[in-house]
Parts: sequence; C-alpha cells; structure tokens
Amino acid sequence: MKKMFWAFLLGMGVAVQSFGAGLIIVHEPDFWVEPLPPRIVPPPRHPIPRPTWAPLEVASVQANIKIKDQIVVTAIDQEFYNPNPRQLEGTFLFPVPKGAHIDKFTMEINGKQVEAELLATDKARGIYEEIVRKVKDPALLEYAGRDLFKVRIFPIEGNSKKRITLSYSQVLKSDSGLTGYSFPLNTEKYSAKPVRNLSIKLELETKRALKSIYSPSHNVEIKRSSSNKAVVGFEASDLKPDTDFQLFYSTERSELGLDLLTYKNEGEDGYFLLLASPGVDAKQSKVIPKDVLFVLDTSGSMAGAKLEQAKKALLFCVENLNENDHFEVIHFATEVEPLFDHLKDANTSNRDRAKSFIKELKPTGGTAINDAL
Repeated sequence: MKKMFWAFLLGMGVAVQSFGAGLIIVHEPDFWVEPLPPRIVPPPRHPIPRPTWAPLEVASVQANIKIKDQIVVTAIDQEFYNPNPRQLEGTFLFPVPKGAHIDKFTMEINGKQVEAELLATDKARGIYEEIVRKVKDPALLEYAGRDLFKVRIFPIEGNSKKRITLSYSQVLKSDSGLTGYSFPLNTEKYSAKPVRNLSIKLELETKRALKSIYSPSHNVEIKRSSSNKAVVGFEASDLKPDTDFQLFYSTERSELGLDLLTYKNEGEDGYFLLLASPGVDAKQSKVIPKDVLFVLDTSGSMAGAKLEQAKKALLFCVENLNENDHFEVIHFATEVEPLFDHLKDANTSNRDRAKSFIKELKPTGGTAINDAL
C-alpha cells in the first residue's frame, strides 16, 4: 500500500499535510489557533492549557504501478485518518508529474462521488506560492512547474478515515537504452508521524528481453517470471521515508546488458554506476562445457544438519549439470575417497551413480582437508 506521506506543517491559520506528491490543506483557522479563555483568576504557576489537536495521520498507502515498455500507469490508494473528535474541512492537491495524464479519481462524501478540477501550470503556480508564503517552506515550490489536481474535501469526519484513490499515466524517458521511473516518497522532513503501512508493487513488461533491473533508493524484491517480465515489490510499516522511490531498467541490445549511470554536482567530484547483466535466459548454443570437481567434508564435525544440508546442495548441483559437462565427486574425512578417480561425462547414468554415492555418505573420522584439495 503506497501512500505518499509528507507531513503536517503549521502556518498562520493554515495547516498543510502532504502525502507523497499529494497535499491536504486543512482550513478552519479558528481550529488551529485557539484563543485562550479569559484570564479571570488563574492559579499561580498553573496556566490554563490550550485545547489540544492532532494532525491527520496516514492509515495506509498502496501504489500499484504497471509499466509496459515506456508507458506507465500509477494507481495510488491513500487512506487518511482524522484523530480529532471534530470534523474538518480541507482541499486535496495533487501535483501532476510532467507529461502525466490523470485517468481516474474516486472519493465519496456522504455516499456521493465528488468532482475534481485540473488546473494548468500557470494557475497552479499561484496556489503553490500561496502555500509557501503561509507555511514558510520553499521546498514546496519544486512542484511549481506542474499542473495541479484539486478537490475540496468536506467533511473530514472526526475520529474516522477518508480514502482517496487516484491513477495517472505517463511516458517514461529512455536514455541510451536505460529507462527510469520515480515515485515521490521523500517525506521525512515534513512527516509528523511515520507511515503506518507502505506498499509498492511494480509490474514490468517489455517487448525486448529485460537485462538490468535496479533500484538505487530501496531494498526491493525482484521476481522475474520470464525474460521480458518482472515484478518489483517493496513493503514497510511505521516508516519515515527520506527518499523518493526510483527504479531503472534496460532491455536487450546485445547478449550482455551494459548500462552506465553518472552523476556530478557542480564543483564536486562525480561518481558513476555500471550495471552489467547477462539476462535470465541463456541460449543453449552459447553454453560452454565445464569441468567441475565437487569436494565434500564428511568428517565427524559435520554430523547432523550440516552434512544433510551439504548433501542436499551437492545433489542439486549434480542434477543440474549439463550433458556436455565433466565432473568428479570427492569426499574426505580421515582419508580422501573419489567417486570415479577422474572426470566423467555428466550423462544421466553417471549423475545417477553420483547421487547414490552422495546419499550414502556418513559423518565420521578426522578432517584431511589438505589431502582432498
């Protein structure tokens, strides 16, 4: 669940809470700046406290992203929670990424779908600048060159959740075969509380075989179902994101994928990252025959789970040898014992013989590792 949680900023009569690329401006200045009650006879050293309030919270954030070649559709499901007993009024603002098009927006108020407005860049800039003047945070001007998606939210009921879903599509830019995607998550400097639940699922499909898939920003899980399809995932809870989510991918131009990323700030030394990937599927005509010698420790110190795990791994390796490979299996304890005495073809018969040999191995004796090597 991916939600862009930015923060809760207070200004003179205006509070801004930004989630990812979205903003909620809460109105009702009398709520944020409560007047003190009349000072009749306050007890000494015991001032009358102001009424307290709590910022809006993020209940969940979910992002489902589908990329097909360079066309991407990003779907965001955000759930906000108002922990205050009274209802609020606000405006949801979503800075639209450059070149993106809003496809869908849903939010119900009293069982009815609300309507939203899309403002062009020139009109949007005035709204961004007004927010900056009130909350004294010029970082929000990074969106000044974008269009603005705007919708009024009323009521934001007290002690309840408000769910907003939004999807947009865009065309990604490719540079020398390397394509990059970015999803706004840089919220730490604004966030009043960590994001409760954050989830990103990115489905990637390309016509050409995928080579490099890399995220420099997050520790993602990458699962490749075929040479041209992959699913990238990231999940976290109680997280304060401090960087945007980024993903780079390249497609096959040659049998080995090579991609170069460079970065340099003015007046500083630069740095680079080289991605090299052979892809998922190897062409059988290009598989080189190998000579493989397996050496296994079967001494008494290997008794129990250690030997069973080692035997299981060795059985897997033998089973996956290619027909043109040659192999030998040696085990050692007090003495060294080879299976064949020399390299043998990795045909079905020899692999079966090796598997039977491995299964019968028992832990006993000393450790003649030097002799084995």
